[in-house]
Amino acid sequence: MKQKNLLLLCDNYPLSAREFFIDDEMRVIAPKFDKVLIYTASADSGENLNRFVPANAEIVSFSRQKMEIGKLKSIFRIFKPVFVAELFFALRNLPVKYWLSAVKIMYVEIHRATNLKNDLVGLCKAKNLNPSDCVFYSYWHDYKALALALMLKENKSLKCIARAHRWDVFADKNTIPYLPFKSFIINNLSQSYSISDAGKFYFEQYLNRKLDDKVTVSRLGKFNGRQPNMDRQPNSVLICSCSNLIPVKQVDKIIEVISHLQTENIRWVHFGDGPLRSDLEQLSRGMLSDVQYEFRGIVANDKILDFYAENHVDLFINLSASEGIPVSIMEALSAGIPVVATNVGGTAEAVNSKNGFLVPADFDSNNVAKIVDNYLNLPISEQNVYRRNAYDFWREYFEAEKNYNEFVFHLNSL
Repeated sequence: MKQKNLLLLCDNYPLSAREFFIDDEMRVIAPKFDKVLIYTASADSGENLNRFVPANAEIVSFSRQKMEIGKLKSIFRIFKPVFVAELFFALRNLPVKYWLSAVKIMYVEIHRATNLKNDLVGLCKAKNLNPSDCVFYSYWHDYKALALALMLKENKSLKCIARAHRWDVFADKNTIPYLPFKSFIINNLSQSYSISDAGKFYFEQYLNRKLDDKVTVSRLGKFNGRQPNMDRQPNSVLICSCSNLIPVKQVDKIIEVISHLQTENIRWVHFGDGPLRSDLEQLSRGMLSDVQYEFRGIVANDKILDFYAENHVDLFINLSASEGIPVSIMEALSAGIPVVATNVGGTAEAVNSKNGFLVPADFDSNNVAKIVDNYLNLPISEQNVYRRNAYDFWREYFEAEKNYNEFVFHLNSL
């Protein structure tokens, strides 16, 4: 059954290079709605990366700075039941040294969420949308999801949902091991959708209860109509990685691993950019003197998949300290590329002994290099088994058409 309207809350899509993984989801779910209203932050990048925008979509941008205005005037919100309940949760579950920081985080989040809730009410009026005819969808399980939970608590006729990924799930990976209002958000949204089994399990551990009725696992997916490249070039090895160049992605560890490889004629290509780029380029100059390497920067998603199809990529490496289930790994699998990855977050739900190699979060770079060397020394026929398994695993578990149609089916059942 076709829904009337979708109101999508996100951070950057489609006005910048970020949140690129929303493109494929919109290709599938947008046609199921009469109208899609995308409420997103103002653009922070002028780059034209040919983002997909549904024909039935309208983009409305908001200013993050404007959302911060009036914090002091929001002091009365600390007396609201939702704030008091969260305060007691934080005091019970956090060490004393984190109490003050947690209260500050709570205050900022409730301020942002309340402002956003009011903005959404005004937006629906301005666009002549009946809120009861909309699906309100926060792409992240943060203050935007909290805003929707507050809306739904006031108006039970609404349908409000949110996805949950990595940084918005795994509180223990934060400097302050706390994410605010999770119990309130999960209890009051129509449904939360974790992209991984690991995320759902973490929520259950964090809140100390089963959440089968409130949290559903709904995996992301990737389109790729290209065929895997099985034509390995003699006397050359191509390794790829793809991520933001930020500390949690540990690209410096990839450089260490590559520096320890005994295999010759290595070429390494990294897609993605970030604040650590100059440091990582300098590190590469010092450690990879015998390796061809390229930092490609931000590259359009389709161009990355074209590169994978046009080149025989021997391995894809992801050594992040924390992940949900990386879309970059889904992309590699869709191209029939075996993956070496850290066993963190939900990565084990995408990488296994048939399509790649999981390494512990506290891995030793020499040991990972041995795993890579051993794979590269396998007969081509055995390597091709890994490649076929990678492609088949993507088709079964991370194909976009399948996963996002299942997501819409679940929305219709709410």
